[in-house]
Parts: sequence; structure tokens; C-alpha cells
Amino acid sequence: PSAAPYSTRSGFLVALFGGPLAILLYAALNSWRLRRPADLPVYVAGFALLIALLYAAIVDKQLVAGVTAILGKDTFRFLSSALSLGLCGAFYLLHKKQHRSAAFFGTKPPSPWIPAIACMVIGYFGVRAIGILLAGMRA
Repeated sequence: PSAAPYSTRSGFLVALFGGPLAILLYAALNSWRLRRPADLPVYVAGFALLIALLYAAIVDKQLVAGVTAILGKDTFRFLSSALSLGLCGAFYLLHKKQHRSAAFFGTKPPSPWIPAIACMVIGYFGVRAIGILLAGMRA
């Protein structure tokens, strides 16, 4: 392989602790490292799902009223975590061939610390910024 992808474990942890925007950014870094521009439609779909989730949670709460009745006040956190882990799985499937190839050739994955932390921080504040913009639509 031309470049080793970041480890699957680091992607899972970014999805779990960073949220949907963080895993979108982290997986985009992986695609950029692997020179895979064909993955762009998956990122657009993932971002659209994130915007739809934020819209439903902030602007039109009736869209998730049934789920909110079951989960209560933690509905957004649960749906956000489910979206993050779903995106993580989708990106793993996109890069599965590269992960297997790197493992076969014994290529050591790059250190994920700096990109992972950066993606989680940007993801956290990015979701808050998008939420503020969507809340402005409600007013």
C-alpha cells in the first residue's frame, strides 16, 4: 500500500468520544492519506445525516417525538452516538481493503494521536456551531 490507514481502533474511539462530525473528519483524513477521492459521496451523505439529526433535534422536534418519548432527554445523545458508530462502520467497510493490505504487508499504522484529538475538538465545536446556526432558523 502507498500509505497505511489510521488504525480501526482509533477510528472507533474518535466516533465514540468525538461524535459524527469528528468521525467524518477523521475518515476524510484517512481517505486523503489513501488518495481515495471516490469516497466523497459517502462523506456528503454522512454530513447530510448529521444536518438532518441536528435539524430534528433543534428546529423540528416533532420529527423525533416518538423516539424522544422512549429515550427521554438523552435522545439526541443516543442518536448522535448511533450515527457516529454507523459512520465508523461505513468508513471501515470503505477502507477494509487498505486495512487488510496494510496488515498483510506488516505496515505499521501512523500515530493517530494528533489527528484524532484535532478531529474531536473540531467536531465538538463544529457541531455546536451548526446547532447555533440551526437554532437561528427556529427563531
